[in-house]
Amino acid sequence: MKKLITITLLIIGLCTAINITVASAKTEPSALSGTRVYIIREYNGRVACFEENAAKPFLTTDVRVHSLPYADQQLLSNGIYISGAKQLSRALEDYKT
Repeated sequence: MKKLITITLLIIGLCTAINITVASAKTEPSALSGTRVYIIREYNGRVACFEENAAKPFLTTDVRVHSLPYADQQLLSNGIYISGAKQLSRALEDYKT
């Protein structure tokens, strides 16, 4: 239970921090001017990371989507857009803790 609460709080913080990036990446990917765009979403029931426009993930975590709160499941079903490797690394660390 404690781990679930910790994960939930981290995800909420992550979603708040990337909210502007998500809107920008969805509407204007070219606005990122050369920065790679990654998408964190569900793949075979797990949290996975995709390069933009890729059909298969280059990284799949051990985190099962169904174990996350409903709001986070919804975010992942739409895809969480991340710009740059540094932000991607931070976001994935939040899911792994």
